[in-house]
Amino acid sequence: MRRIFNRVANHHLFRFDRKQFLHFFVVFTLIFVALSAIILQTLTNGIYKTTDESIERLSKNPVLLMTMALRDNTDNLVQNQSTDSDVTGTPNQKIGFSPNLTAIFYDKNGNILNPKTDLGTATLAAQMTLKKAYLGKLWTTSIRLDSGDTLLYRTKLLKANFGKDVTTNIAYVQVFVNVNQLSESLSRSRFVILTTMVSFWLISLLASIYLSKWSQRPVLAAYEKQKSFVENASHELRTPLAILQNRLELLFRRPTASIIDESENISQSLAEVRNMRLLTTNLLNLAKRDDGLTVELSDVDKSYFEHIFENYRLLAENSDRQFNSFVTFEEKIKLDESLIKQVLTILFDNAVKYSEPQTAISITVEKVGQLLTITTVDQGYGISDADKKQVFDRFYRVDKARTRQTGGFGLGLSLAKQIIDACGGRIEIQDNQPQGTKFVIKLKV
Repeated sequence: MRRIFNRVANHHLFRFDRKQFLHFFVVFTLIFVALSAIILQTLTNGIYKTTDESIERLSKNPVLLMTMALRDNTDNLVQNQSTDSDVTGTPNQKIGFSPNLTAIFYDKNGNILNPKTDLGTATLAAQMTLKKAYLGKLWTTSIRLDSGDTLLYRTKLLKANFGKDVTTNIAYVQVFVNVNQLSESLSRSRFVILTTMVSFWLISLLASIYLSKWSQRPVLAAYEKQKSFVENASHELRTPLAILQNRLELLFRRPTASIIDESENISQSLAEVRNMRLLTTNLLNLAKRDDGLTVELSDVDKSYFEHIFENYRLLAENSDRQFNSFVTFEEKIKLDESLIKQVLTILFDNAVKYSEPQTAISITVEKVGQLLTITTVDQGYGISDADKKQVFDRFYRVDKARTRQTGGFGLGLSLAKQIIDACGGRIEIQDNQPQGTKFVIKLKV
């Protein structure tokens, strides 16, 4: 049955691993797609930025537009020019516009007024029409030459405004700047960016596989821990339940017997009920601790420990054991009163269980610098080196027969270590000379 359960559990874990892989892979894919889109859009806007700024400056410069019109040397462009105009000399020298810059001039009916100025403009004019919907907007257009080559231009359509001193048929001006070189550079950059992104996207495939396996490790560890916990808890509950069942069956076999006659069965049943109650209480405490401990620090002095040790002294006398305590610091320190008291109780109870009557148990509390050291010493049976490695594991018991008699379940030391870890300290096990065990707790206070 357990083998079938393990196969089913492992099957579910494998399916979970595939889902994790797909999750990571999809996330990486979306990241790289979004990153590529952002980079390409930024690159495209940036590479045409200077060209667009030049076109914008030109659109606000009627002198330069008039110079371009004069350069095209067409009578039907300009009929009258004021003698006060600043447009004199060689246009290229006076104004300094780029040789990649050209323009088409339209009349109010959309007819092109300069169809044969040069090869580039003539080609443009042959393929252009007035698009009033694009007035004032920047866009990219391509022109196909007779040779089969394609020229790429950034363009903007403007309303002509040369001033009152100039009489002209020009109603619209469409400015063109050749961006073939920029386009080729952009294409190369796009190729490099896309190649890089695809390469990293493929690497993300391997990263997704690794991360899915890595993220599964704590799940598998938690699963194994939970399985072990359930098995041990079931084993601990099985014995008292079996005893209860046998004792109750004995009671049914003698229905006329009095309570005094069956006092032993009743007493043993109550003892097992108490054991189960203690076990379930410890299990609940461990479950709460697994959800995370909240450490609440408060100021305490030596009286905090002395009050706890007074109660331990009474318990030790009742169990025929001697208890000694030593608290050697005077100033106030910060610690969690409830949690530290729980740890001290666990260690004291553990010392009582694993020592014989008429032996001594001692707890020493001392402070050196910022370090508080709590040492619990008993004269019991001691703990072997092999057992020291596992004594803080849940349900681990050094002497199962003895702890069964004394009501131990192997949960106390596991809980104590959880508390000390949460408080930022550490707990160690040492041998006491000549006999017994020593637990040493060190806390920063």
